Amino acid sequence: MRQAIRRGRCSIVPTTRHAPVAADTLAAILLNRAERARLQQAELYYATADMTALALAAAAPPRERASTGRLPTEHGFIVFAEPIGGYVEDIGLALADTPAARPGVDAKVTTPIVAASWTAWTPDATGKEPVTWGHSTRDGYTAIPARSRGIWVTYYSPRGLLSGLPPETVLGTMPDGSAMTAGMIESEQYALSGGPLSWDNEALIMEGAAFEPAQPDTTEAWTHTLYTVWQLMSPASGTPWVEVEDIPRDRAGRKRDTRLGITGPSRVRVVNVHTAHRPPRDAAAADAAASTGRREPSWTCRWPVRPYRRVICLNPRGHAAGICQHEDRILPGHTKGPQGALLRTGTAVHL
Repeated sequence: MRQAIRRGRCSIVPTTRHAPVAADTLAAILLNRAERARLQQAELYYATADMTALALAAAAPPRERASTGRLPTEHGFIVFAEPIGGYVEDIGLALADTPAARPGVDAKVTTPIVAASWTAWTPDATGKEPVTWGHSTRDGYTAIPARSRGIWVTYYSPRGLLSGLPPETVLGTMPDGSAMTAGMIESEQYALSGGPLSWDNEALIMEGAAFEPAQPDTTEAWTHTLYTVWQLMSPASGTPWVEVEDIPRDRAGRKRDTRLGITGPSRVRVVNVHTAHRPPRDAAAADAAASTGRREPSWTCRWPVRPYRRVICLNPRGHAAGICQHEDRILPGHTKGPQGALLRTGTAVHL
């Protein structure tokens, strides 16, 4: 976490005036403590492959302003069956100058985003030394007001991302001058304790903020997809988009969770697309074949017509005075045109 702070990958960074340790070390301790508390209280969710693809298909920037009221629960953790996005990093690979090295190995590594945690959050300034929470954006570092409210999101990627590289690929130099290879890093990662996921990045969604168009493979794009999942799960969505199945934790698992200080529900809520909107199996198989399996899955085979958004005024009487509230409604995609007419799909077929 300290290295991530130094590289500028943390969007929420705490500081204090009289820290007993280095500033980045203190920030890493506070961030890890906050994430641990968030995960201990989290309601657990699993989004199926169909649910993931539907969220990506409908994940245009939400038109409503961000609201904590969209959260299905105050603290949550969700794992996606397929990545909701990813990014490609050029880690400056240098091939080993040995016969064992393979020339022409791709120096870029794809990192998929497969899970996220969230919590409704306000800055905490308690303690002997008040902590100042800051938000790091493209415009710089700004302090977060103490009474502000938002949603703190953490994104996770799988561990072992360098396993696809040849073990002899040189990634850097050790302190003694020897080569640091991909195989050495992989072996060290698996020697460390921890689960199959690794902290990757985070985002802060301020209450009432507007969603802007996002560049692909960014935290903004992933946030659009995650917020769309919350919208699809909302009872006020107007359309029954999802079906939720609860899988209980066994007794031994509940006891183990209690010993580890986990206070959140032990069940896992499996979120799937409602049967009324679920694609046929052959379409899902075609989608899986078209997907790379590493980054955003292809949704065009399952939903050739995207679901679309419509802004609904919740208080029409106050619309003219500007005191109304607007909310997104995600509506199913449909085919326009007279009934019985030929369907034009946009794909030319030459016999």
